[in-house]
Amino acid sequence: GWEPEKKIATSSMEKIRLLNAEFPEEWTMQRLSEQFKISQESVRRILKSKFQPSK
Repeated sequence: GWEPEKKIATSSMEKIRLLNAEFPEEWTMQRLSEQFKISQESVRRILKSKFQPSK
């Protein structure tokens, strides 16, 4: 299986999705990866996955 090089909090994942959804020009994959200190590949997977937190 795919092992992320660094675990990232669910709250951070939600923040990444929110920022990218609302401000895609400003919050690019590169900027998100730098801000959250994870690889762009991790950011790409987070944005691609359709994880929904349980209510």
